[in-house]
Amino acid sequence: MRPSLPVLIALAAGLGACASPGSQGVAVYQSAPGITEVLSGPIQAAPGHHLVTGDLNIPANAPIPRHYHHGEEFLYILGGSTVIVREGLGEMTLMPGQGVRIAPGTVHWGKAGPKGLRAVSSWVVPDGQPLRVAVPDQPGGAH
Repeated sequence: MRPSLPVLIALAAGLGACASPGSQGVAVYQSAPGITEVLSGPIQAAPGHHLVTGDLNIPANAPIPRHYHHGEEFLYILGGSTVIVREGLGEMTLMPGQGVRIAPGTVHWGKAGPKGLRAVSSWVVPDGQPLRVAVPDQPGGAH
């Protein structure tokens, strides 16, 4: 005997209800392309410093120009990928779920991956200093 259509529909609905919570999509805020500052404030445990957190939404293959920060940067990849180069340390590729700490004063640059980059970055900034300092490309076109 073959199961009836209503039985098959009920079975399919029951199996759908058994799906793991992780298999259901979670709505994710889509920020404008670029770096959107989402949080900023003083750090009570580190007088003279403040924290800036940014939502990075970088288009596919877009360059990340040479720069450094006066404080530490903590970068965590949510989606896409990036290649980061830290002067004197070489190149590293970061994928979703990976992160890196970039020490103060370290010149770094990179490029968003072929599907772009979604990440969260936090910077510890000494009061009175800019968040980011641009560094010109080296002669000969090398970064």
